[in-house]
Amino acid sequence: MTRMLASVCTIKEAQIVLREGVDIIDLKDPKSGALGALDLDTISSVVKLVDNDLPTSATIGDISSDNPKIKNRIIDVAATGVDYVKVGLFSKKITKNFLNAIKESSAYKIKIVIVVFAEDLEDVKALEPIIKSNIQGIMLDTKNKSRLNLCSLVELEHIEKFIQLGKSYNLITGLAGSINHNHIDRLLPLRPDYLGFRGALCVKRNRISSIDALSVKKIKDIIHKKKLIDCDNGLTKEVLINGSMA
Repeated sequence: MTRMLASVCTIKEAQIVLREGVDIIDLKDPKSGALGALDLDTISSVVKLVDNDLPTSATIGDISSDNPKIKNRIIDVAATGVDYVKVGLFSKKITKNFLNAIKESSAYKIKIVIVVFAEDLEDVKALEPIIKSNIQGIMLDTKNKSRLNLCSLVELEHIEKFIQLGKSYNLITGLAGSINHNHIDRLLPLRPDYLGFRGALCVKRNRISSIDALSVKKIKDIIHKKKLIDCDNGLTKEVLINGSMA
C-alpha cells in the first residue's frame, strides 16, 4: 500500500495536511536546500500537535557526508520526538565517516531513513553497506529542485531496482523529487511505501510557497483511490481506496 508523505515547514502547514488526512508529515525547510533543517523548536511543536496520530519525520539538513557533526545532528533531531530522522547521502560514495555516524546513531535506537539523490545514483548495489547499517528506510529524491524531476532523471527500471533493494532488506521505501500528480500513475506500480510531495502541494507549485489545502486533497485523492486491477485473472492485484506512503 503506497501512502502519501507531505513535507511542511510550519505549524500552520502541519494543521492543513492533518485536516486533509495525509499519511505521514515530514519536516524540513525548503528555503535551506533539498533537505533543509528546521529549528528544533518548530519540529517539537509539530510533533506535539500531531500527538502520535500519524508518523512524523524530520531532516538534519544539507550536510556533507564528511561532516563530523552528522551524528550529533541526528541525535538532536531525534530528541524532538519525531518517529524518523532523514539523513541525506550528499556524495556518490558512502564515506567512512558517514557510515560510522549512521551505525553509531542507530545504536541509540534512532529510526533513520537514508535519502539517496537521483543525481548521484549510479549502482543501487553500492548502497548495500548503508542498507546493512540498521537503518529503517531509504528514499530516492532529487538534490536540485529547480531542474528535472525524479522521473526525468532516472529511468523507471532503475527506480524499481532501488525499491526492490530496500524491500529485500525489509526497509521502508519512498520516492520524491519534484513529483506531482502527473507522475503518480508511473510510480504507484513500483509499490514504494511512500510518495513524498512538497512543491506539488504549494501555491503555484513553488516549493518555498505555502501549502494549499486543495492541492493536498488532489494528490491524496489520486493516491488513495487509484485501483490497479489484474484483468487477466479477474483478480484485484492491489486496491488503493481510502488506504491506510516520503
